[in-house]
Amino acid sequence: MRLQDIKGKYDATYSLGNQCAIANKLRHYRLRPYAGVTDWMLTAYLPGLSKLLRNRFANFMEKENMIFDGYHAAGAQLFIKDTLYDISAAHDFSTIANTPTDWPVYPQFKAKVDRRIRRFLRDMETCERILFIRMMGTFEETKELEAALSSIIKHDFTLLMLNPINEIKIIEYEWDIPHVCSLGIPMGDEFPEVWDVIMGGIMCSGQLIMEEHV
Repeated sequence: MRLQDIKGKYDATYSLGNQCAIANKLRHYRLRPYAGVTDWMLTAYLPGLSKLLRNRFANFMEKENMIFDGYHAAGAQLFIKDTLYDISAAHDFSTIANTPTDWPVYPQFKAKVDRRIRRFLRDMETCERILFIRMMGTFEETKELEAALSSIIKHDFTLLMLNPINEIKIIEYEWDIPHVCSLGIPMGDEFPEVWDVIMGGIMCSGQLIMEEHV
């Protein structure tokens, strides 16, 4: 798919990582009706995310599969990793209320994740057209991700795969994967003109809900 082919209106838009930058971009362009399951998580290992989708989030973020995996945000947050899928919660376990060995906020965190899973799976069944955006993925990983999405989506979808380049321009790759538009772009907030080209002409019909707790 070419970039021009993905323009138009979608019933839902979702970030598929690999970190929170894509969710922030969708929010900036008012294309993010509500939070996705992994918006504020690290999903650097793309095969793990594809496995999660194929499994329809089975046993995701169950406490027995989770471990402390370090600090970030200058020590203000804990990384808590789901070892079953190699995905880490990055913004839910502050060091004010949690320690590496004790996570009092876990029940609220798990309830929020489960609520977002139910909403996501509902959209996979009911939305006529869905846009997914992912930062970082090889050709083979993208094929696997597209197949995983196809296994759970009832209607039409588009997967926009973005990979970094060292030039200030947009490169369109001919990957010849169904539903996939693959671009090379410079990464970073300092290139708003690039993002304006990508996001221009894309609309979302979903009602915007700005609160991140939903």
